[in-house]
Amino acid sequence: MRKFYFINLCIFSLFLFIMTSGQEDKKVTAKLESRLTEGQLGVKAIAINNTNIYQNLNYLLFSIKKGNTGNLSDNKQLGKFSLNPGEIKKLSEISISLNKNEAVKVFLYIKDEDTQKLISKDSTEIDNRNTETESLKNTITSENDIKLKGFTIDDTKSKVGKDFYDMFYIQYNLMPEKDNSTITISELPIRGISRQITIMIDDKSIYSFIVNPNDDYLKEQLVNSFRYIKEFNNRKNLIKNEFTY
Repeated sequence: MRKFYFINLCIFSLFLFIMTSGQEDKKVTAKLESRLTEGQLGVKAIAINNTNIYQNLNYLLFSIKKGNTGNLSDNKQLGKFSLNPGEIKKLSEISISLNKNEAVKVFLYIKDEDTQKLISKDSTEIDNRNTETESLKNTITSENDIKLKGFTIDDTKSKVGKDFYDMFYIQYNLMPEKDNSTITISELPIRGISRQITIMIDDKSIYSFIVNPNDDYLKEQLVNSFRYIKEFNNRKNLIKNEFTY
């Protein structure tokens, strides 16, 4: 059975820290609560409505575990939910066995149901590889440590969308250097029976195109997607360099 989402390895960039630290001002806050007890990690995904407005939302809860042999395993949960004004709601809870010399990274993304725009996110990492006790360590990813790293997410709905995602993933894996970001390939209906695929880097929409099953068309869109990704990364690196002294 073809796997619908894959993991790519690349270090999360400074932009993740900026986006995460600014969540207190968001209309909806994504929050992860973790507890490690006797080798069993429990993680609660929570959404907080900071407004007086009723909200219709989607969430993605994604975990990646690095075992003591270096192998990776992952788990993904998707769901729709609503929030009343000021409501705090538990979206989901996962339990993961975590032995010595293992680590887990967990991500929570919350999107607006209508626009599919990312409005809040949170992440936590529990590293049990260098601890003498089983005390919980929630840390932001650091380039000085060996970390579980970024990934691509398949959020397509149709066979054509999944075919494009597979093409994208194969081509992406051939790249010698990858940007330090999470890439999402999403698919939404537009204008009647038409569908649109959107390439997103973190919460930024980079490129969109109408779904068409023609192979040559998909290959052309694949080329366009990587061109826009490259341009986006070049602009981002230019901005980062401007603030390097």
